[in-house]
Amino acid sequence: MPQSERSQIIKEILKWLQAKSKRKGASMQEIIDYTQLEISEMGATTKTIRGYVRSLSRNGLIQTKGLKFLITAKGENWLARKFLR
Repeated sequence: MPQSERSQIIKEILKWLQAKSKRKGASMQEIIDYTQLEISEMGATTKTIRGYVRSLSRNGLIQTKGLKFLITAKGENWLARKFLR
């Protein structure tokens, strides 16, 4: 997968998770379902999406609270910078 496509998918996941975080966040299965159906149009495997989530978590852009994932302040700032361009 080209880097630009990966970057776009990650931005879209974060944008969606930003909205979900205003409520209670999203479970891993919700992230997988949304990414497969809405973002990648069935083009991403579950393993790939889990890799995206691990990358986002490892870089501090998302965090877990119980079984839900939430965007962090760092993630909010990163997303704002990327969409200002």
